[in-house]
Amino acid sequence: MGVNLNSHSGTQHSASGWEHLLRQHFIPGRVELHGDSPGGHLQRQMRINRLWLAQLSLYPQMIAHMPHHLDALAPEDRASVIAHVVIDGSGFIDQGGVCLPFAAGDISFRNLAEPSRVVFDTPGNVYAIRLPATIMPAPRPDQPGRRGLAPRVAHAANLPAEAVRRLLSAVATHGTPGMSAFCVASALPWLFAAAYHGEETAPTARGASNALRWQQVLDYIEHHLFDADGVSVLACAQTIGVSQRYVHHLFAQRGQRFSKTVQQRRLEAAQTMLQTPVFRTQSIASVAYQCGFREPAHFSRLFRQRFGMSPRECRIRSGLDRVSATAG
Repeated sequence: MGVNLNSHSGTQHSASGWEHLLRQHFIPGRVELHGDSPGGHLQRQMRINRLWLAQLSLYPQMIAHMPHHLDALAPEDRASVIAHVVIDGSGFIDQGGVCLPFAAGDISFRNLAEPSRVVFDTPGNVYAIRLPATIMPAPRPDQPGRRGLAPRVAHAANLPAEAVRRLLSAVATHGTPGMSAFCVASALPWLFAAAYHGEETAPTARGASNALRWQQVLDYIEHHLFDADGVSVLACAQTIGVSQRYVHHLFAQRGQRFSKTVQQRRLEAAQTMLQTPVFRTQSIASVAYQCGFREPAHFSRLFRQRFGMSPRECRIRSGLDRVSATAG
């Protein structure tokens, strides 16, 4: 049956140490820790044939699987799917231009054929599972350029989570899986396939199920766009009278993310200011601060990524450049 169980103790406090642990026992990737938080803790892991499971405790961080990381994988590992069963914590996955938030009780899915990243905004505990992509569907016809499974987050899918918990607990207790654990391991890939497909059966109108709430969220963003400290999911949720999870859900329905939407709107507002004569005497740094950006250099990088030109070039093309303006 090909069972292999390992346990690890001790928390990895550095990004390099955590990267090394991931490279040895899971998938190589680049780690960026948030602030002074440690990396994480791999509590135990198990392999049964091509099914790989682990229990992880994670602190706020970003883990990116870049092309060179994926190119180093064996072909059968590359043709796999990563699923995270989120016990607690929150964050988002990002693959192929799609950003999807997750929270406790959710299951996120990403493929290993394409680069991706996962961001944990808060400390969390997850079951990480790697399973063959053959158990999942082929790329959908409306995504002809996609090489692997489309990313998705299945909400409140607790049956696979319970199955993983039972399997890891049984093997940790007895050393080898009994008949019950063996049956769970055999059924587990199909449970994840069911969770993945379950989201797809939702009506296509689900993304517009609450247009009023969505408009309230957009109005909140517009009213607080220039407040560098006042825009947050928590403040938005409190203002319109819903939960933070519901706000994330509204964005996930539309394949968007709250922070990214705020950033894009601020960049668009800055572009308008740079092209408007009334603001021609203001420095580019002043425009950046007014639009909610704390660092002018960071603003200039984001502006170039968004519009393909620097803020100063934007002014020049609008005929509003002045020599004394701060260069973008």
